[in-house]
Amino acid sequence: MEASVCAPTKFVAVQNKYLASLNSDPIARKNLSLYLNLNFLYSYYLNNSKQYFGGNGEYTSLIVKRQRDLEKFWNMPNQVRVIGQHSSSLNNREILANIFEIYGETSTRAEAYDIADKFLARNRASANLPESPFFSADGFATPDKLIVIGDGLVKMIAETGVAADIVWSGVLAHEWAHQVQFKNYRNWYPEGAATDPAAATRYTELEADFMAAYYLTHKRGATYNWKRVKQFFTLFFQIGDCGFTSSGHHGTPAQRLSAATLGYELAQAAHKQGHIQNQQEVHQYFVSKIRGIL
Repeated sequence: MEASVCAPTKFVAVQNKYLASLNSDPIARKNLSLYLNLNFLYSYYLNNSKQYFGGNGEYTSLIVKRQRDLEKFWNMPNQVRVIGQHSSSLNNREILANIFEIYGETSTRAEAYDIADKFLARNRASANLPESPFFSADGFATPDKLIVIGDGLVKMIAETGVAADIVWSGVLAHEWAHQVQFKNYRNWYPEGAATDPAAATRYTELEADFMAAYYLTHKRGATYNWKRVKQFFTLFFQIGDCGFTSSGHHGTPAQRLSAATLGYELAQAAHKQGHIQNQQEVHQYFVSKIRGIL
């Protein structure tokens, strides 16, 4: 497939399925943006509880292991905090009251509880609030050393046919690569990754795909076998987009697949000796190959 070819993927179809359900529910449709914002606020600023991953914590052990591995692989011990985002948080009275007490216009805890109770009543009246995976579909990294991964994001990507553990590992490895970029930003992109905002985002996102693939397929990284590597490539193909002029453009499906393939090839070249290239070396290799991806 040529890098210029771009068309909707299975991931888009999965998102559209859940959007259709939300739009058919008048209560959910009216409150979609509000609920998205509430869970973003909680995940980014307020979630200091003991973390779990997966609706029932079923992927917690995997993420804890991956975090330890990534710290060693990129030589970043105790530098990044990983937060799990859950749609169920929006059905938790204490969490809702915390949000309204801090960010709302309430003056007492009792007032915050009153607002939370109204949200809980709204949830009971809706088939989609807050169960829809859209309300926990965030996946991002911030310069203040935070990574947030939502259950809903993993669920929707997994519905394209990629094993859920691959999705969790792939998204975490990708967001961790952004943390490596933040750490080196002044040296790697002294004038920005590109002058055009869409091109700049695409550049850093493709490099993150490349770095994630390097870790996931390296002998001293996640050591995925060929079958799992193919699933991993499928993941990065599915989350490509066609917003060529958007400041949030992550690269086309074909470009993301190409970037992931490049990372896999670099890892395979190091398999015999098990050598891990440092952050600067990996970046320089990507810079030397980016034209072939675009």
